[in-house]
Amino acid sequence: MKRYSRYIVYLISLFIISLGASLSIKANLGTSPLICIPYVCSLISNLSVGTTSFLFSVLLILIQVILLKGGFEKRQYLQLVIGTIFSVFIDLTLFLVDFLNPADYFSQLALLIVSCVVMAFGVLLEIKTEVVYIPGDGFIVAISKVLKKEFGKVKPYCDVSFVVVATILSVVFLGYLAGVREGTVISAVIIGPIVRVFKKYLDGYVDLLI
Repeated sequence: MKRYSRYIVYLISLFIISLGASLSIKANLGTSPLICIPYVCSLISNLSVGTTSFLFSVLLILIQVILLKGGFEKRQYLQLVIGTIFSVFIDLTLFLVDFLNPADYFSQLALLIVSCVVMAFGVLLEIKTEVVYIPGDGFIVAISKVLKKEFGKVKPYCDVSFVVVATILSVVFLGYLAGVREGTVISAVIIGPIVRVFKKYLDGYVDLLI
């Protein structure tokens, strides 16, 4: 059973991350960089966020293959499976939190903070299991390898790039700014530090699970 616990925890981490992303959508203050492009594409195409998230995952995987060429590990093709599962979880969690409709700014901000905490916990579990990168992280790893820079130094620039692309798509195709607001900046700034706090206090407990 122990050998499978790592994969069970990994699947749980995907669900938790998707729940955090869905909560950020419901907060309506701007989504996290991870989901802003799929969210805007969903508004443009009328497809579900899960569907556009899957298509975005495929694009990110293709970019990784092009950038890394022979250096792309075969096991990382499992990102396609992970992207599919994550996309299903996005639509599922959006359905589960559909009843959440914060009526005032304070409630929206509170829900956004909750979404960041939830997502950070999911990221901690994902990192600890060391199974397969989710496509968004795999893309950043590929960029860091090509540039020969640390993941942590490349990630902020990739996050900003996602936000810029989402902004351009939103303005060009919708005629207004959607999915990118102060909540996007808040998510980008605080999720990393929250992960570090969780890692400090929960590392040992997570190790027992996996």
